[in-house]
Amino acid sequence: MSFADWWRKRRARKKSMSPEAKASREAGIVARVDMVRLEALGEAAYEAMCEARLAGAKHRYEEAKLHFDRAVEAARRARLPQEVERLTRRRDQVVRIYNSQFRYSGGG
Repeated sequence: MSFADWWRKRRARKKSMSPEAKASREAGIVARVDMVRLEALGEAAYEAMCEARLAGAKHRYEEAKLHFDRAVEAARRARLPQEVERLTRRRDQVVRIYNSQFRYSGGG
């Protein structure tokens, strides 16, 4: 099969998709984009938490946890169970780090 044949078949398949299938596919793409964006925001907040003084760490921790929670929900919407597990583990790791380094040191 040539590239041109493959492309024609692909375009024909896209045109034959129902509006519901197109909407579902687009929703999955949006959820994936949200997941990546929210994970990046969570990582940025985590880095800020690690660099913050004790008094400012709590706010950054809550921000990081919120972003990771939302990233997990976006992964669920995108039906990506492996990403849900990975992001959940990362969120739990951030929680453990905060609890061990900041919470009982006067930062929480």
